[in-house]
Amino acid sequence: MDAYQTEEEQVESIKKWWSDNSRSIIFGVGLGLVAIFSWQSWKDWTHQQTVEASDIYQQITQASKDQKIDTVLVLATELETSYSGTPYAALAGLQKAKAQNEQGDRDGAIVTLEKVAAEAANNSIQHIARTRALRLRLAAQQLQAVIDSIDSIINEQGGLNPGEFIGQYEVLRGDAYRLLGDSEKARQSYTVALRTATLDSRLLQLKLDDLGPPVASFASDTMSQPSEVKK
Repeated sequence: MDAYQTEEEQVESIKKWWSDNSRSIIFGVGLGLVAIFSWQSWKDWTHQQTVEASDIYQQITQASKDQKIDTVLVLATELETSYSGTPYAALAGLQKAKAQNEQGDRDGAIVTLEKVAAEAANNSIQHIARTRALRLRLAAQQLQAVIDSIDSIINEQGGLNPGEFIGQYEVLRGDAYRLLGDSEKARQSYTVALRTATLDSRLLQLKLDDLGPPVASFASDTMSQPSEVKK
């Protein structure tokens, strides 16, 4: 009898516990199921977005090869707008800028490239977009603006770091100084760029040769540096 009463008490205790806690347990389980379902749904949606963006980018690439500039612009805008969270948005921006420039819209291309440089998740794509924008600014004779921009990048202002692209920035800065008629500053930038192993040294040497012989002070400073480039 005692055992029976003990079992009855245990059953009643379980019933009471369930009555007091069932709502919170059901809510917690439901919340967990919703979280799992939401996570899986988000993963599926992200995958689908990437697949669709990839398909559109392939169309952009083909349209660019076929010189269908209007198609490139339409598809690139669609990809940037509807698939901005995918890596293909930045790549589409590069293609869009190229198409804009080919249409004669250099200012629009600069805006597009600077947007990619500011928003791309990939650091290399940021630098590619930024250097292309700077080249277009050079073509637009925005020479001092180019120099100021490159100075800030090389000095790592605003969280920017030129990294392995420093040689390309130095070449662009040298080009800007050359167009301004400042041969010595152009020579300094070209010489720094020439020391990087990632650039075509022959082209840089031609740029240096085109400046003519350096002034005596610059030549002696260069000779005194231990990292002199062998010709």
